[in-house]
Amino acid sequence: MAMKLNRRDFAKKTLATAGVAAAGLYIPSVLEAAGKDEWADLTGRFVVEGTPPEPAKLKVDKDVECCGKFDLRDESLTIGKDGGLANVYVYLRTKTREKVDICPELAKSVPKHVVLDNRDCIFKPHCMSIWTDKQELSIVNSDPVAQNVAFSPLGGKPANIVLPAPPDKASKATWTFKKKQRLPVTIACNYHPWEVAYILPLDHPYCAISKDDGTFTIPKLPVGKNLEFQVWQERIGYLATDDWKLGRIKIKIKPGKNDLGTIKLQLDKFPKNDNK
Repeated sequence: MAMKLNRRDFAKKTLATAGVAAAGLYIPSVLEAAGKDEWADLTGRFVVEGTPPEPAKLKVDKDVECCGKFDLRDESLTIGKDGGLANVYVYLRTKTREKVDICPELAKSVPKHVVLDNRDCIFKPHCMSIWTDKQELSIVNSDPVAQNVAFSPLGGKPANIVLPAPPDKASKATWTFKKKQRLPVTIACNYHPWEVAYILPLDHPYCAISKDDGTFTIPKLPVGKNLEFQVWQERIGYLATDDWKLGRIKIKIKPGKNDLGTIKLQLDKFPKNDNK
């Protein structure tokens, strides 16, 4: 004869099962499957068709004894041997005050600092993003000469930070962005005008920057949501295609991998960089 449970006993039994699952001893298959289906990835690869020219050598005319020994090249259009396009931003567009479902795993695992290093007389990395609610920018000068980091977020507080050479304690600094941005913010060095980088402050973690082979992945997006993504590249700005007006992609996220495939771009689509 089956034993009947009243509501209080049923609640206790349910909580006990959940506690065991949290301890890693047992997870019902139904709950496990539901968790996997709740979040999904967006992937793709950017490829430039055509033979790219060799990146132009940057004009180094300051602190030449230090900076002149490095082979510094224009990074505004970084194309790999197989055509993969690096440093393309792909990120979720949100409206003002719009709430975004964020996977708890991302909130728990995000590093506290995003590091911008002045090393070998350039900024490293060249492109980065930052989650304004969870992260702060850690700025480091690794060079034996003074450096400067300057940027002006739209509607936000501008920065003009002087970093003396190490081991001076002031060779390291931190900065907190208070306002999300629609587009990446240009980072400049007033001492060395060839130094340029970009940072995109967002109020969520859903941003990817394509790797050297052109691939990108935005992990753990909410399944079942109709989302709009922005694609941006420094040389061209909004990276539009025949299907992406103003570089915007609308897609309903399905379980598993949402693969945009290989996005092929013509080399002549990108204007020359006259600011190198």
